Amino acid sequence: MNTIELFGGLLRFDKYLIIIDIALIIHFIYDWYRMYKRTGWTLDYWTVSMSLIYFLPFLIIYPFSSSLYNAISVGGNVIRIQEVINECYIVFLAGYLSIYLGRYIFNKYKFNTPINYVLIRPFEKTLTKLFEVSVKNDFTSRILFLFYFIGLLGILAFGRQFGGNDIRAVFQANPEIRALYNFVLILSSVVSLVLIARIFQFNSLIDKILLGIFFLLTLFIGARAFLAQPIIYLFGFHVYYNLKGKINLIKVGITGCIVLVLGIGMSSVRAGELDTSLILAGLGDQILFGNSYSDLRDFAWVFAYWDHALLLGKTYLAGFMSFIPSFLSDFRTEWSIGKFTATTVGFDPLIHPGLRPGIFGEVFFNFGYLGVIILGVILGYGTRYIDFNIKVSSNSLNKLLGFSSIVSTFFIFNLTITAGFFSLYVFIIVLLLASILSISLKILSKR
Repeated sequence: MNTIELFGGLLRFDKYLIIIDIALIIHFIYDWYRMYKRTGWTLDYWTVSMSLIYFLPFLIIYPFSSSLYNAISVGGNVIRIQEVINECYIVFLAGYLSIYLGRYIFNKYKFNTPINYVLIRPFEKTLTKLFEVSVKNDFTSRILFLFYFIGLLGILAFGRQFGGNDIRAVFQANPEIRALYNFVLILSSVVSLVLIARIFQFNSLIDKILLGIFFLLTLFIGARAFLAQPIIYLFGFHVYYNLKGKINLIKVGITGCIVLVLGIGMSSVRAGELDTSLILAGLGDQILFGNSYSDLRDFAWVFAYWDHALLLGKTYLAGFMSFIPSFLSDFRTEWSIGKFTATTVGFDPLIHPGLRPGIFGEVFFNFGYLGVIILGVILGYGTRYIDFNIKVSSNSLNKLLGFSSIVSTFFIFNLTITAGFFSLYVFIIVLLLASILSISLKILSKR
């Protein structure tokens, strides 16, 4: 047997894959050190992204991902997960290594590549221009904030009407109103990105006040990811632009742990657990075996019950069609990634939104290893594209360039989970409506 279990089943791993895993962890640290010595940046966009998306949920979590302790989240399915976890690790490994190939391609050819011409530049000329107009127009940013405030009041009202204190749980349990909740969550990401971009570009006091109000309002939504994302952006760009990437990583680690503990604590309180000692006792289980860093485990969960027939792009087509309401498209309803993952493992897709198969899960189910490698190259290129532009803009007055680079790569990063294409369409529609309304009101005010 190649499988090793330690500490009563707390750790479980393949004896050969763990060697590869440790080697990759060492390489990750060495790669960071090499870039630090070359640029002087202790923390940059590449490092932050790779740490949060790959290093922690893939390399660090691997020996915990098939532990019997995962039964607290997946029940008896942990046995099926154990049977396939190593094969799933290899899938993620292929994608992870391909990311570095993508970075190499950017470093060698910069913007003169098909990836840039086909997958980035069209959005750079359209969506990003629209975003930049919204950031530069203070009136448009105020309208966007008003949209969010009204939307938040709407979901709070619906939540109370359906009789629940946990707003997120209420909407997840009621598919007929779930789209409204998702819309407001996406709107929150649009508003926060615009406000944070304005703060770094114009250093406006009113934008800082609005962002503070935004954080307080978002606490009512009950979605950690949409509160965590603007915090990461705010902290990240403070490091990139104000500190020029120079920061004590020990302090960053301590701060990150505190934020993680607070986030999980908030989830426990929303679930009705008010005993502080019990919350603290369960933190380790929630971090290692809960649903915060479960990408590899959940991919293995779906993989274990999958019939191994490639979907050949069906979930991608369904994702591209997400601007069409589900009740108007049987295809979209049938082949959305959420329904595929939910039905594959035996959940009712009308109740359960589906599992999160990780960065490379969906592309693997559709196109196998070839899809994983191609997507890895694209993601590596896109991440380095953003990192490069942030470093350039950190030494110029055009701080907007870094934020614009993130917007320009929205399409690329939504290729990981096609359910995100709904957010891309909402992003476009909201910016268009806000811009049109802003222009209309300005015209009317001049009459």
